[in-house]
Amino acid sequence: MAALAWGLLLAPRGYAEGDGSELTVALALGGVPHPTGYPLYTLGGHVVTSLLHAVGVSWPVAANAWSALGSAVAVFFLARVASALAGRDSRSPLPARGLVGALAVIVSLLALIAQPIWNNAAAGAEVYSWHAAWVSAAAWLALRLATRAEAGPLQGRAWLAWGLALGVGLAHHATSLLVSLPLTLWLLRRAAPVGARGAAALVTGAGLPLLSWGWIAYRASHPAAFQWPLLEPGLRGLLNHVAGRVYGGYIGGFHPSEADARLLVTGIPWLLLAFAATLAAAGSRAGGLGRSFVRVLVVAMAGQALFVLAYRVPDPSAHLLPILALGTASIPPLALRLARRAGTAVTALAAAALLLILLPAAIARDVAARAEAEETERVVRAAWNGIPFEHGLVAWNNDLYARLRAYQLLEGSHPDRIVENPGVLSWEGPLRRFRDRHGFDPWDGAPPQSEDALFGLAASAARAGRMPAIDFDDAIRAARAGGWPPTR
Repeated sequence: MAALAWGLLLAPRGYAEGDGSELTVALALGGVPHPTGYPLYTLGGHVVTSLLHAVGVSWPVAANAWSALGSAVAVFFLARVASALAGRDSRSPLPARGLVGALAVIVSLLALIAQPIWNNAAAGAEVYSWHAAWVSAAAWLALRLATRAEAGPLQGRAWLAWGLALGVGLAHHATSLLVSLPLTLWLLRRAAPVGARGAAALVTGAGLPLLSWGWIAYRASHPAAFQWPLLEPGLRGLLNHVAGRVYGGYIGGFHPSEADARLLVTGIPWLLLAFAATLAAAGSRAGGLGRSFVRVLVVAMAGQALFVLAYRVPDPSAHLLPILALGTASIPPLALRLARRAGTAVTALAAAALLLILLPAAIARDVAARAEAEETERVVRAAWNGIPFEHGLVAWNNDLYARLRAYQLLEGSHPDRIVENPGVLSWEGPLRRFRDRHGFDPWDGAPPQSEDALFGLAASAARAGRMPAIDFDDAIRAARAGGWPPTR
């Protein structure tokens, strides 16, 4: 409940930054967002956001609330995992396990939900809070099934449940494999033999959630009013989308944007603590299932960290959420070890110090991030409303161009304007659809070969006399400087 309330409190009262605008439109219209398509996220979110909108909540706030709910689900399952790991520390007296274990779970989760990296995904329309929810739920289910296997072989229903978990993770986000593969290998070893029925149940369960990819195939041939423009009909288009092949050029290197680099710096203390807690729990002399499980978490966290370092996108911080989640679940066992050596009072003081160090600065950053998102929304709206024509081309070489489409489709604002991202029109499919719809080639048969040339779309359309046109970046700069709207 604290995670849900905190996510709702920090969510901007408008469209979120990053992919928030595109995902808000996808949730509202049931369209397909950028690869890998996230069909379960979109379909489930479409139901929830539609219900919220029906009772008077705006579309962007409803979409932001869907992410806050994902954060709450993640925290719920993390509490279950952390409590189970703390409860397995049989070397501590039972009262200490109850007191210190509960304290450690509460403190670690409170610090987690105040983490700027966590809240960046939980307070705005994004797919990552629900990915963290899946990571946490999968870890809990693997630990629960392995515990059950200690009493005897797992039955078909147990393997069906694990297969469903694997399929849901893969249908939502391809990087789920970084967590599901080590957990599956560990579970197979702990619960062997699986048997023919168990294997069949596992494969069946894993395949069922992947049927949701059929929604992507359907939308490729029956597109929503706005969706990912590079999605093409047919089997090849579906496979390209769910595999995220358009992002293949980002593999190799590490190059976060300036804003994301600042966000990464804020997460370093908690990331270090998460890794330290997991390594300490994995190296504990107390054997058994708990230590074995934590060692698997170390493998999953290391794989995720290597992926982040090898993924050259401008916003890699969101991919650290699985590390934050799994590492947080390992803090309570570490707190119990500290309590055995230093005493309960010292442990409580250390927890209080952790909160006092992390929370104030984190809260201030989260509040500032909300204010910044709402200021961006104010400027974009002012620039949009000040454009001095109703029928013409608005070119914005920015992923936020989806926000202008959201204004049109969800709010009915200036619907006759043609909003395009020049970068998108450098691809064959979107360019073909533009020519068919508007009757002319914006590039005069020679699509630009460089990023700089993309900014010339509005000027070329205006020079051709086809329609009035504007580069929306110019409108944004004028709105920020207070010189917008212009005199007609």
